[in-house]
Amino acid sequence: MRNILTVSWGRVLVFLICISAAFCVVPAWAGDVTVSRDIDPPSVSAGGEVLVTLSIDGMSAGGIVETIPEGFSFVETSHQADKYRISGQKLSFAVIGESEITYRVRAETAGPRTFTGTWNDAVSKKEGTIPQTAVNGGSGSAAGAAPAGTDPAEPGPTRAGGSPWAWLVLTLAAAVIVAAGKKR
Repeated sequence: MRNILTVSWGRVLVFLICISAAFCVVPAWAGDVTVSRDIDPPSVSAGGEVLVTLSIDGMSAGGIVETIPEGFSFVETSHQADKYRISGQKLSFAVIGESEITYRVRAETAGPRTFTGTWNDAVSKKEGTIPQTAVNGGSGSAAGAAPAGTDPAEPGPTRAGGSPWAWLVLTLAAAVIVAAGKKR
């Protein structure tokens, strides 16, 4: 007599991958995403360091790319080592449930500089920019964050279209299905 409760692990894996793909492909009814930046202190002399804090609201999974201005160098971050990458002046963070990310940079030269960044929410398929934040890499005071929506070149949240994560999950699902079929 055959036990009808016996389930193949391959089928369970395929089912879980298909469910994951559905979450990537089907848009979620998510709220608005906001990402803001705070720099402390807002003015620093050459050789000094500033702490950059990214506050994240409404994003359960996605990514943030910060552009550290020329004249500053990356020092460290509180983010897990396997969830960030730095390439030149670009600092990329994987966001999975975080509400805050901090990183530290050093002013190598004097003069005002502007931090910029973008975010992409993999769940709601929205993307946007983080309002620019200026810091004075020398003596004097620095300008704070520009209010959102004041820069006409700054786009608001948009539909991101096809998500690269969706293609990755669907490709993995197809590979597992093909592999499961060959084992039979």
